[in-house]
Amino acid sequence: MPGVRWLWCDSGLWVLEKASGVPVLTDRTGTPCLLDALRAWRGARPQRPRPRLVHRIDKDTSGLLLVALSDAVERALGAAFEQRSVRKWYVAQTTVPLPGDRRRGAERHRIDLPLRTGRKGLMRVAGLREHIESVPEGGRWLHRLAPGAEQAGALAALTEARHLGHQRYLIRLHTGRTHQIRVHFAWLGAPLLGEPRYGAPKAPAQHASRLALHCHRLGLPDLGDGLPRPQAFRSPLPEDFPEASAERAASRPAFANRLGATD
Repeated sequence: MPGVRWLWCDSGLWVLEKASGVPVLTDRTGTPCLLDALRAWRGARPQRPRPRLVHRIDKDTSGLLLVALSDAVERALGAAFEQRSVRKWYVAQTTVPLPGDRRRGAERHRIDLPLRTGRKGLMRVAGLREHIESVPEGGRWLHRLAPGAEQAGALAALTEARHLGHQRYLIRLHTGRTHQIRVHFAWLGAPLLGEPRYGAPKAPAQHASRLALHCHRLGLPDLGDGLPRPQAFRSPLPEDFPEASAERAASRPAFANRLGATD
């Protein structure tokens, strides 16, 4: 399928890498989706195993995906996601720094803001924007709702981020809520570059050729099927990943080295 390639393939697991703009499931645009391609792969030879999508990333997000090829691996991965033992890291480029950041980076953030469904199917923080506190705590910034400000229907959502400089972040997801990174950053006043739904999508400062969000690394537990495989998979930033400025683009090789060191 155009925009999708294999990074790993064994009899129990595929690790795929997809480009921005490729939907995992069917959407209203009718764009060919990954699920249909997986079904067609099996349909061409019915003796092939049935590929099972065990998680997904947004259409506009690029990066890593896991596909199970057996019942045992599907169950093991399902349990691992539920227990949060699949470790997920993303890279994001924002329009402005998070509260408390300096230009050159090195700051760390813990974003503990519950989410709930808002209007038109969009997600939102389960509280008012003016009730979000950003306070230093233990050598990092803690972003949270003020005590008693959480609204009904709240779902726990925890994101950790490290500022790599020039408004670029290495992010670890501890929960997997819909649009979690995008909502957390937008509600803190730092929407992602190319963000089409949150923040101020019509503002020139937010415009880019694509969403600046990439699933960069996945760490897996032992899946119990006896097959040898790496415990972590990495996907480098694609060439079309938006840059904050010409200065940022010029320093891309140094950034790549720094990203590898922070994993």
